[in-house]
Amino acid sequence: MAADTCSDTPLKDTSASNNPFILVPLYIYPASNSWAPLISSVSKHPNQDFLVVVNPDNGPGPGDLPDTNYISVLKTLSLLPNVKLLGYVHCTYGQRPQEEIIPDITSYKNWHTITSGNICIDGIFFDETPSTPEYVEYMSFLSSQTRSILQDAIIIYNPGIFPQSVKYYDSADYIIPFENEADQWESEYVQINLVNLSDELKAKSIAIAHSCKEWNQQVGIVEEAIGKHGFAGHFVTGVGGYTEWCGLWEEYVRMTAARMQEGKPHSGEA
Repeated sequence: MAADTCSDTPLKDTSASNNPFILVPLYIYPASNSWAPLISSVSKHPNQDFLVVVNPDNGPGPGDLPDTNYISVLKTLSLLPNVKLLGYVHCTYGQRPQEEIIPDITSYKNWHTITSGNICIDGIFFDETPSTPEYVEYMSFLSSQTRSILQDAIIIYNPGIFPQSVKYYDSADYIIPFENEADQWESEYVQINLVNLSDELKAKSIAIAHSCKEWNQQVGIVEEAIGKHGFAGHFVTGVGGYTEWCGLWEEYVRMTAARMQEGKPHSGEA
């Protein structure tokens, strides 16, 4: 199958810059102006990169395209140079057959073709990915197939915990070793694994923390993940899920963008 490509604008090399990206799990239905906070923040902060995960129906949905509300806002986001759109695909921790997953990836690729290039999906966000060694080849195959369908695809694995095999990092661009309540960031499990994770793999890691109790907790996790550990990206929110905007969303984006503009180091010497 011929590979398709969407954008000539590459994501900045976060491992060699002071510009970590914000990963946005955009599971909010695009009714009325529900995506306006994202579009506004992206426009206000053109030097801040955003990876935006779109998930119409636990994947691309049954039709050739999502509904008209999705089409309208996806076209808008596809025009913004500091945004990369990733299609959501779940793996059920290795229990979902690969032959069911590949059509989802193809569906996302076809959005670009059907809309004559107006919707651009730049990669795949694999959710509920396995973390144990016996599934390394399972994920490696899915990544290989993705790159044969979507040229230059950005590939993210989300096991939500630290993988038991570092070989998972070989086939993904980024891995999410932490997706949990913010309070768990300081747990012994997380702190031990952060110490044991190499700087090279930290530069391919993303932290997602939800249910922050206060603003200082949000700032602290960003500073820890990016400044101390050199993670490539993050999403830190005060709400418990991803179907509504945190009241401090714009402050969070502004803080992240300002951190980059102030020239704070990406890792190690914050």
